[in-house]
Amino acid sequence: MTERRHDLYLLTPGPLTVADEVKREMLADRSPNAEPHRQLTGMIRDYLLELCNGRASHVCVPVQGSGTYAIEAALHTLVPRDGKLLVVQNGFYGLRLREIAEGMHMPMAVLELPMLPLPTAADIDAALNADPAITHIILCHVDTGTGVRNPIGEVAEVAARRGVKLLVDAVASFGAFPIDVAALGLEALITSPNKCLESVPGIGIVIASRAGLEAAAGRSPSVVLDLHAQWKFFEEKANQWRWTPPTHVMGALGKAIERHRAEGGAAPRLARYRRNWRRLVDGMRQRGFATLLPDEAAAPIVATFLDPDDRAYDFQKFYAAMAKRGFIIFPGRLTAAGTFRIGVMGDLVESDITLILEAIDASLAEIGVARFTPKARRAVA
Repeated sequence: MTERRHDLYLLTPGPLTVADEVKREMLADRSPNAEPHRQLTGMIRDYLLELCNGRASHVCVPVQGSGTYAIEAALHTLVPRDGKLLVVQNGFYGLRLREIAEGMHMPMAVLELPMLPLPTAADIDAALNADPAITHIILCHVDTGTGVRNPIGEVAEVAARRGVKLLVDAVASFGAFPIDVAALGLEALITSPNKCLESVPGIGIVIASRAGLEAAAGRSPSVVLDLHAQWKFFEEKANQWRWTPPTHVMGALGKAIERHRAEGGAAPRLARYRRNWRRLVDGMRQRGFATLLPDEAAAPIVATFLDPDDRAYDFQKFYAAMAKRGFIIFPGRLTAAGTFRIGVMGDLVESDITLILEAIDASLAEIGVARFTPKARRAVA
């Protein structure tokens, strides 16, 4: 019998199943102004730059809040008021980027594309040709609403050639997928700890171009989301936070980084996720489920499945049956209606996927769904 490693499996696109030793770090109280916390902050900032080859060209600026806070902080600070933003929208989190920019009343254009095929250099060139006022581009690297992984290298090449700055929402990909901010020439990479870094939510992280951030002094209309002011305070006060930081969350992230380093970094972590994803997808297909995306377009951190074509199936009943067994799954987003998602990030290994598949069998039987014939993947748009 397969050993159960966790009481609760949080199989969402993040937050996710966190190792006990990471959670235990949140039991310790920490003074934000004391030397140990400043050292912890410095270690975290340095390691995150190391992960993306940013030490020579970029700076790491953590902010209080979720990854969405960090995205808004980056847009407030790094896009000049006379600039114009191009939002690449081909999934739920592209829609979220658009929502943020609209809420800020930022001048912007939207490149609205289907989920597939993936955006191409020609798509970006066409959008820039249509609106020469565009100065910045933002897109989501891995959209966990669908599982699509966008080609940031191809977009970065166009941005560099056209003299446009590129910001990447890497909330779901940083820490596992290879991203070289120097080679890509990114103006900013935005992420958070509660995805591939396998920690808990509460901090947003911006890895910003040093030159771009230096030019942004006094630009942000927000006080608390002013990345330049936040960065300068870290630099001048030896990694002390400008405002009260989430000290317990920082402790958890410090331990998660220790685990990340011990695993060997991003490549071994992605390899583990890929093994988990392959085991899950193959097992689900054997049970008659179809994936929303073809394998070559899917990021191996979350799998999106079409709802089974069975009258007895109801997602809420399926969800409740899984939750009763200690497995939390997610419904599909509006951009992928009629689907559900299972994440394979976090403290998961292949034996955990076996438990997930067994729970799926038991939950389907409980709600009266029999094994069904696999159906064809529908066109995605």
